[in-house]
Amino acid sequence: MTRRDQTKPGKAGDIPPNVSEQIDENLKRLYSDAASEDLPPSLMELLDALRSQDAQHSAGDQ
Repeated sequence: MTRRDQTKPGKAGDIPPNVSEQIDENLKRLYSDAASEDLPPSLMELLDALRSQDAQHSAGDQ
């Protein structure tokens, strides 16, 4: 297959408004679900360690 035979993706204006709205709603729902999930314990431990380092560094500046 040559490059000319491949179909080009459409422009955003080619998407019907109702499909665009549905995509928007699904992306918002997906983001909302992901944002409301708890962080994994390993990431929470890393954040705690970084906060502790920051607090020690800040205390040393005073």
